Amino acid sequence: MKIALTGASGFIGTELLVVMNRRDDVSVIALTRDASGCEDTERCEWRGTDYSEDSLKEALRGADTVIHLAGVRGTENDPEKFAVNEQMTANILDATAHCGAKRIVFASTMSVYNDDGLIPWKEDAPLKGRSCYGDSKAECEKLITDFAERTGITYGIVRIAQVLGKGEKRRGMMNVFLDTARDHGTIRVMGKSIAKKQYIYVKDLAEILMILAAGNENLSDDENIIVNAGMPQAYTNLEVARIVNEVYKNPAPIEYEDSYPEAGRPFLMDITRLKTALGYEPLDMREAVMAFRDADTQPY
Repeated sequence: MKIALTGASGFIGTELLVVMNRRDDVSVIALTRDASGCEDTERCEWRGTDYSEDSLKEALRGADTVIHLAGVRGTENDPEKFAVNEQMTANILDATAHCGAKRIVFASTMSVYNDDGLIPWKEDAPLKGRSCYGDSKAECEKLITDFAERTGITYGIVRIAQVLGKGEKRRGMMNVFLDTARDHGTIRVMGKSIAKKQYIYVKDLAEILMILAAGNENLSDDENIIVNAGMPQAYTNLEVARIVNEVYKNPAPIEYEDSYPEAGRPFLMDITRLKTALGYEPLDMREAVMAFRDADTQPY
């Protein structure tokens, strides 16, 4: 099976390549905007693309399946910034049909959900993005499902919780907590710390994406499916800080200032389908932080 991977040089893409390159039955077309510094291997060919339709028709040549990770993310209230996600997905779908690929796996987000009254969200919950980013991903999902209905191409869509793992370049709260605990510094938690958020370890996510692309004993490789991917529980910021401090054996106490209002809202998806339809059990927060700690000392 030949799988094309968009966003191959990114945070999730890098981890997924490790999983793909371990499989003797998979060869990879790794796509990135600038492939000039990337080295081909026996089973992985790097191709550059600007994600225009014409460029993708050449870049996806020979692929049986496309895993689509590339996109713009963020929290800005700017629909124009995220419109590129929809255009890129439309281009990939058209190029996929042109090249004869039969399946697409799409990285969506838990931000496509918005109704707190339906938490934990199931995959059949109505979609209404919590942000412009979430709106763009919901539109991408619709493009894919409509395209599949018209053409017969199959799809796997994964709605992803906040990703924890080595290689994340954005300096979010989780990165700060992990770096601070590793250096035995003082973790500071600001705000009430009431809302709970769901996470997913990047290595779990890579395995889930691979199952959606190539199937396993639970899921065929041509089955249409939408699945939530997250840890079994959600955690407050203070709970995350305590787990991180304990795993890293950080002697510095946590500074918790609860006089500030908490701006965050809860995020929790139901992962029953992940466990039953895919047969996959993701790590919880403690297990993931332990795995991160051990991976933190190892190069890729």
